[in-house]
Amino acid sequence: MKCSNVGQLRDMPGSRTNRVLRITLPVKSPYVISTRSKNWQATLIWEPTGYEQLFCQMGIQLSQATCGRLLALNRKLYGLDLSKEAKHKKKEMPFKASFCHQYWSVDVRYIEKHRLASVKRPFYLISILDNYSRAILASKISLTENRWDYLEVLFAALSIAGAPHAIISDGGDIFYCNQAMQVYTVLGIGKERIEKGQPWQNYIETHFNIVRRMADAKFAVTTSWEQALQIHQTWMHDYNAQRHWAHEKREDGCHSPAQVLGSHKGTIYPQKVLDRILFATCYTRSLDKHGFLRFQNWKLYAEEGLAHQTVTIWIYEDLLKIEYKAMTLSEYRVELQEDRTSLQQVSHPYLTPTPFRSFQLPLPNPDFHERLLCWLMPSYTPVRRKHSVQEVVQLSLFDFFAREKAVGDYETKEANDLSSS
Repeated sequence: MKCSNVGQLRDMPGSRTNRVLRITLPVKSPYVISTRSKNWQATLIWEPTGYEQLFCQMGIQLSQATCGRLLALNRKLYGLDLSKEAKHKKKEMPFKASFCHQYWSVDVRYIEKHRLASVKRPFYLISILDNYSRAILASKISLTENRWDYLEVLFAALSIAGAPHAIISDGGDIFYCNQAMQVYTVLGIGKERIEKGQPWQNYIETHFNIVRRMADAKFAVTTSWEQALQIHQTWMHDYNAQRHWAHEKREDGCHSPAQVLGSHKGTIYPQKVLDRILFATCYTRSLDKHGFLRFQNWKLYAEEGLAHQTVTIWIYEDLLKIEYKAMTLSEYRVELQEDRTSLQQVSHPYLTPTPFRSFQLPLPNPDFHERLLCWLMPSYTPVRRKHSVQEVVQLSLFDFFAREKAVGDYETKEANDLSSS
């Protein structure tokens, strides 16, 4: 409902930069709202009248849009043309990419609205975005926000897309930890930092606004961590596959982040090089048909639904974590030997709910504590190599004529019969 139908609009004296609009509305107590538009300010003053009960029942409230229409009416009344005022000059994006994998943007977003009974605080969304294609290269949701969570996402992006020219972030500690700075240096990745108080310089901030529209409503009603992981995976796929406004004017027919990214890769490093850079913290293994892996003579369970898939093992001090595409599958408490790399003891297994369920139904009412999820296996026995002996010829068991060896050699058979007779 327009305010002109429920109150009286009167002009109050004021300067060009401070117009006062007095609106008489039937509310109990007067209050003042000030709003700014470009280079001038307007103050809206509400005064009470005697129709309080009627309008309270109607539930009339003035929104921000209504205030904007009132200010537009005031500009029209006084002939103010904002186009003649000094307009804000649009700043140039300092990290605008001209090709794929030139700049990556990374940041952490808090997911505060959810219905997870076991989580009484926000959980975190960590994503890495390619500035040129706007594609999400790696992302994860986590209950913690530390350097290991960021390194997991970074390692997943490096394994999938190669290394970029530079990574853009704010001044967060997890982006400048010693382990991350070592990875930047070894792989030749530049580390750029946005200006303080200028989040618009990071493309990931615009991406987070898209996440709010695509996934926040689903996160708000999720009741289990497994559902949250599934929502995250679905959102990541849909975002990369759907049309993006930044690519609407492209003439090559590529309008989604996945199409623009295509098969473009950054600087590719072999998996062994990446493992050596993150040595003592990250390893890769393949699961068997039952979802187990072998790591330093220990048999560890990860996920039966990911049989024969390659997973990543992370070791942080006393914690061993098994992940698949930056998604935690299981965790174990470990004790390291004096060399700080070999496992001495593994205990306290914890399985994280994941959407990768096996098609094989579990036994009825399985007791988690009775399941054998980790055990120590005997060491590998060295294989003895067989030394081959040269210049040794294997003799045949029977000495037959060459033609007798052929099946159906009737000429040789008749000749033998004649000679015997």
